[in-house]
Amino acid sequence: MTITSSSSRARLRRAVLAGAAATGAALSLLTAAPAQAAPDTTQVYVWATNVNMRNCGSFECEPYDRVRISRMYVTAYCQSQGDVVRDSGYVNDWWVQVDAGGPRGWISAVYVRGGRDMQPVPGVSQDFEDCF
Repeated sequence: MTITSSSSRARLRRAVLAGAAATGAALSLLTAAPAQAAPDTTQVYVWATNVNMRNCGSFECEPYDRVRISRMYVTAYCQSQGDVVRDSGYVNDWWVQVDAGGPRGWISAVYVRGGRDMQPVPGVSQDFEDCF
């Protein structure tokens, strides 16, 4: 059996209270720190079927194996100019980085509703840093 004096108990109580105060201060600093802002995204509609997704906005990047987008809304992060794509009477050199529930990748703006020939897709960031 250990017997502690009242002064030992008081020192222990002060140490516990000081530790709790320090922990509370540290937690408040962590929660007060600003969170990394998520890039602005927007939903766009891919009107075509079996659209290839690539690792870049160029034909130099092979299409992802077994990844195709067809007639669905996807999350768009940014857009950038790349290779010219012509399809179904449309032509565009803008590419949009999207996420369709799998890996992020690039599709031609030709296949995104709302885009105009050789113009960026309205509402999608043109800031390349939003891609990452």
